[in-house]
Amino acid sequence: MRSLSVFAATLTVATAVGTAIVSPASAGSSPTDGAGQEATGGENCVVHLNSNNSMKCFDTFTEAIADATAGRITNAPRDARSAMADSGLDRRLNGLGTSGPGIVLAIEYADGNYAGRHNIYTGSAGCDNDDDVEWSVEALGSFNDTITSFRNYAECQANHYEHNDFEGASTGWLNDTPNIGEAMNDQTSSIQWR
Repeated sequence: MRSLSVFAATLTVATAVGTAIVSPASAGSSPTDGAGQEATGGENCVVHLNSNNSMKCFDTFTEAIADATAGRITNAPRDARSAMADSGLDRRLNGLGTSGPGIVLAIEYADGNYAGRHNIYTGSAGCDNDDDVEWSVEALGSFNDTITSFRNYAECQANHYEHNDFEGASTGWLNDTPNIGEAMNDQTSSIQWR
């Protein structure tokens, strides 16, 4: 089983600055182990789960997707709302396969219908359709209690939890949703992908 637990702090609305810390599950280290990294820029943030959870934020969705896909997609729409209306982009993101550099696992949005500030989560591999958790984020930091919609890629399903460390109410395993629902709207504090 591939598994990476992550303590990810993400972009704040007021400061547009976040800090990210990574902790491999297999090492048994605490969520505060690792090196903090500062991200500045726009609302289009990329969190590389397999690369010390480095996070970069960009002014345009085009720039963020180019970074997230390791340069394999460089002509995505300029803004996220237009991008999510582009079924061709979904096909291209899923067409990247499930292993290699720049695999987009999910895009998590602050607003409904795939809008607002967002984090693009990437890994070195996608998911394999079994019940094992492939990737996880133990705590969302400043993106805590913010998620309203999300879309998964690379054959992944996500389970969003109310509290850190996968505790409390959860959505159950979903592929994507334009509205996470009243019970979990702006309640997500941790996420697992399988």
